[in-house]
Amino acid sequence: MTDATPALLAYLSRWLDESQGDRDAEAVLWGRVAKVSEGAGEAIAALIGTTGQHPRMGRTHSHDDIVDDLFDAAITAMTTAEHATVTT
Repeated sequence: MTDATPALLAYLSRWLDESQGDRDAEAVLWGRVAKVSEGAGEAIAALIGTTGQHPRMGRTHSHDDIVDDLFDAAITAMTTAEHATVTT
């Protein structure tokens, strides 16, 4: 991480929180953590689709899809961790 990383994560976390309106803080945290799991699941689905492990569907994804989903899961996890350190 660079020196700018914590500030960027804080900015992104605040930006995400702005869309939450008056939702309960615990509900927001549950939603954030659930999104981390969802992102990891999408990466697994992309891997299955890349390797053709679903016989009925065959090959449906590319390696780029795997990488994109992994980056999405990673940034989601990092902004969720930042959110949790600020709100708990």
